Parts: sequence; C-alpha cells; structure tokens
Amino acid sequence: MSSLTGQPLGIAAPILGIVGRRAPGRGQGRTWVYPVRSPADLARVTRPRVRRRPAALLAGPEVDSCALNGIPTVTGLPAEGLAALHDGDIVQIEPSGRVIVFYEKGSPHNCIFATNRCNCLCVMCPQPPGPDPEGLWEQNLRLIDLMDPEEVTCLAITGGEPTLLGERLVELIRLCRQKVPRAHLTLLTNARQFKNFEFAKAVVQAGYPALLLEVPLFADNDTEHDRVMGAGGAFWDTIQGLHNLALLSQPVGLRTVLSALTVPRLPQYAEFVYRNLPFVMQVAFMGMETTGLAEQNLDRVWIDPYDYRETLAAAVRRLTRRMVPVSIYNHPLCVLTPDTRQLARNSITTWKQSYPPVCEPCSKRSECGGVFGTGVKISAHLQPL
Repeated sequence: MSSLTGQPLGIAAPILGIVGRRAPGRGQGRTWVYPVRSPADLARVTRPRVRRRPAALLAGPEVDSCALNGIPTVTGLPAEGLAALHDGDIVQIEPSGRVIVFYEKGSPHNCIFATNRCNCLCVMCPQPPGPDPEGLWEQNLRLIDLMDPEEVTCLAITGGEPTLLGERLVELIRLCRQKVPRAHLTLLTNARQFKNFEFAKAVVQAGYPALLLEVPLFADNDTEHDRVMGAGGAFWDTIQGLHNLALLSQPVGLRTVLSALTVPRLPQYAEFVYRNLPFVMQVAFMGMETTGLAEQNLDRVWIDPYDYRETLAAAVRRLTRRMVPVSIYNHPLCVLTPDTRQLARNSITTWKQSYPPVCEPCSKRSECGGVFGTGVKISAHLQPL
C-alpha cells in the first residue's frame, strides 16, 4: 500500500475515510477526508457557517496551520503525493502523521489485507509474516463499508494467509459479496487449509459465483516445494486442497515465483501441472520482488530473469501446446524471449511499478509492466526494444 507522511495536528486516533473534494451523502455514514492543495481549498471548508466540515484534512507544505480552525490535519505532505490522491480513494490517517492509501479508485490492484499471520515462511516472501495489529478485523469491515458498490469491480483478499481466519474468512467473503456485489473477488491463498473439505466447501459457497482462488505451487515435488515454503508437509496439504476445490468446481489459478530455487525444474513443473492438475484455469510465472525475506536470502534466491528466459520459454511451450492458459507476471518485455512476450501482463501494483532510465527510449514501454521499484535488485539486461 502506498503512503504519505507529514506532521499530525490534532489526530488522537486513526481516521479511516474517503478522500473527496465534496462530502459524501449524509445518509451514507461515510467519513470525509478533504485534500487541501491551496489556501483557496482550505477556505472552502473553514469559512464561517460552512454546512459540513470534513473529519480530517490532508494539507501541503504551503498551507497555514493557523487557519485550520481546529480540524484534525496532516500538514507538510508532499505536493506530488497529494496530487496523486483521487476523489473516492480510501485512506487511513495515523496519529503519527502517516497517511496510508487502503483503496485507490479505478485501480485493478486493490486488496483487503486480511491478516499478517501465515502457516509458512517462504524463502522469498516480500512481506514476512507477523502478529496482526490490534483492530485489523474491524478496520477491514469499515473499509468494505466505505467502498462504492457501483465502482468496485475487482478486489483481492490477501495476507499473510487469509484462511487462518477460519470462519471469519467465510464471513469476510460474504460481506464482500453483499457490499460490493459487482466485484470479482480473488483470494490469494496457499490452500493448505482446504485439505479440510468442509472448510473448502464453506468458502466456495460464500464466494460463488464471483470468487477465484490463486494458489502458489513452487515445484513438482514435495522436497523442493516445502524448501521454498519453509514448511514441512506444505506440498501435500496444497495438492489435497487443490483437488478438494476441483471437486467443488471452484475456479483456481496457480502461481510460481521464479527464483534460483524454482527455475531449474520449470519444464518438469509444467509437465506435473498438465498431468496432475488439469482443472486449473491458468498458470502464472511470476518475477520476484527482491524485498523482505527475498532481500535477506538474496544469495540463495536471486537469478537474473534474462538468464532463465529460455528455460521459462520451454515450460511455457509445454503448457500452451496442451491448451493450458499461461500468463507471465512481473517481467519487463526485454528479458523475455520474443515468443513469450505476448503472455506478459502489466501486473505490478501501480505504486510499486518503476521504469529505469534505460527504458525511456523503448518503443514498447506503453505495453510493458516495468520492474519493481521496491526491490533491491533488478535484471542487468534491461534494454530498449
């Protein structure tokens, strides 16, 4: 999630609200956060007899803090950050002065962060697990309630491992179906908990017909998969979970993050998927974000995407020639072989996406997803096409 940081004034507790130049309807019960980009903006909501005042202001460095008229405010926010906020965005304002964008209007990458907890410890995890902050469940309920049911068309539920919520995950999915009925939901899960058929059935029924599950599978065997996942027994839990989901006719996609640990057996991986998991809707080969545990374990997991391009192409061919849908995520076009570029997707979250200077003259830049700006390492073979 993207964030801004400024100086807090009068913010005693977190404020979760909708960014807007105009107040939401009174009957909607939605907290209003007003962006102040100029003194004229400030005058609109602080003048005498104003009909409704926002719950909080987000102000740039040029705004006079003496004119805030007692409204809780974060001042000194960077102008470019304020300019990037849209009417309809949902933000949380922390007492520390941090402003976190929980929902970006119009973005295809919005998600509900269900939990920090996880039952694995993946060697390349960009966001290591930990305990949940106090009030996370209530915060997520409020976040869903603030979303525009007419505007939200796609939404992911992620973590950590969301299935560790148990019955609360079923409740969360039902609430999403109720509050944002037009949204296509994607649940990012390792599927280990779905070895329990009754739990799998409850989740599938709660999300039908708008739920897709995306599941990581990192190898064609338990030894290699469990080594990446950092958890013994993970492979067989996931395989059983996947087959339970198939029995329930639940749409499922597979994801595998490409690293020095997973690349050597990519062709065997493709063969395994074709022969043992023919029901999957898609196989996604994903570039690695080199932050979090991936940064800590860089010497074990890093391999330049350019160096595995032919191995990736071979795995892709094994699947596509057998009519298994394939996508390639998080890869710039220039590190892929020409025959696989058509499968590359613009998949990096907007605020993480970056294009290094070498990309400026590239004729394919508008079609390319770029690289992770949050990682410590990117390919040494970027070049204009």
